[in-house]
Amino acid sequence: MAALAISSCGRRALLVDDNVINRMVVRKLVEEQGIALEEAENGKEAVELVKEGRVFDLILMDREMPVMDGPQATKQLRSLGVTTPIVALSADAMQSDKDSFLQAGADDFVEKPLSVDKFALVLTKYGLQDGQAADQ
Repeated sequence: MAALAISSCGRRALLVDDNVINRMVVRKLVEEQGIALEEAENGKEAVELVKEGRVFDLILMDREMPVMDGPQATKQLRSLGVTTPIVALSADAMQSDKDSFLQAGADDFVEKPLSVDKFALVLTKYGLQDGQAADQ
């Protein structure tokens, strides 16, 4: 499993993506906002983290991953009662891809690559700007 970054502000995000470069890019954006980041390489790892009792203010979920893909993981997280905002991240921008993720329980869909501006909009939308943390 990937590294955990510590932040004093108390906001936590989970990034679920099998691509190391994608994780590096998103990690930089997240940490620049003072948000602690935990990473999982596939949907199964994400579900296991939540089952272990980890709580997050935001989950950023890739679509295509080995072991368990993003929509499957999202569906399982919702079935466990997770109400944390789940934002789907995918380079697949076809409407059917968006729909499958949203039907699985994702709150939002953002196309990759994730830019500073796109990420700021996500943080604002889900109340993670200015030290506000969402409740699970």
